[in-house]
Amino acid sequence: MPVITMLSPKGGVGKTTTALILGTELAATGKRVVMVDADPNFPLARWANKGGRPENMEVVQEIDEDEIIGTIDAARKRAEFVIVDLEGKASARATSALMMSNLALIPIQGSELDAHEAARAFKVVRNAGTARQRPLPFAAVLTRTPASARLWTRDLKAVVSNLEHAGIMVTGTALAERGAFRGLFSMGGTLADMTEADVGSLEQARLNATAFANDILSLLAEGVPA
Repeated sequence: MPVITMLSPKGGVGKTTTALILGTELAATGKRVVMVDADPNFPLARWANKGGRPENMEVVQEIDEDEIIGTIDAARKRAEFVIVDLEGKASARATSALMMSNLALIPIQGSELDAHEAARAFKVVRNAGTARQRPLPFAAVLTRTPASARLWTRDLKAVVSNLEHAGIMVTGTALAERGAFRGLFSMGGTLADMTEADVGSLEQARLNATAFANDILSLLAEGVPA
């Protein structure tokens, strides 16, 4: 079953939020999902402990970095999708997880600093592909963007242009800065559990999340350049 790994050497780019949005959206379609929480701060486990986790979604804390390969292998035998949320730095655990992956996603915000840090992640992914002797498909995910593309900053547009010029796939759907996405971690549960009384622009957040998940499914079905 597909293993999707999230990584970024830079913290605060929305890596875990991206993982959780994807996982809950896939679970909403009825698929069995295992989330491997390999971030030492265990943000996904804290989310799960708040209640509201879908019955067809499991969160596994990966405490021993030497066991990540076995954890992923076991997870993909009992789930239709495995999503691995790695710590925000290059490590032996990250390399091992990538060796087991079908797709790597690198969340990135629209600044030159973020783009520079993300370049390290792209290099780690390419090196993992070389080590396993077959390319590992990967894509950048724009996160915390303005809700409307008309409001994108010059820096953000430049980052997108530079990524495309470098031949790096960027997912067609960016994840906007949404209170509903932040609310997942404060309230627990999923976007479907929230109400307009909880957060504003909830329907737009749901549509954004669904479109993003559909993009990832398309990438898995069609393959992406490595």
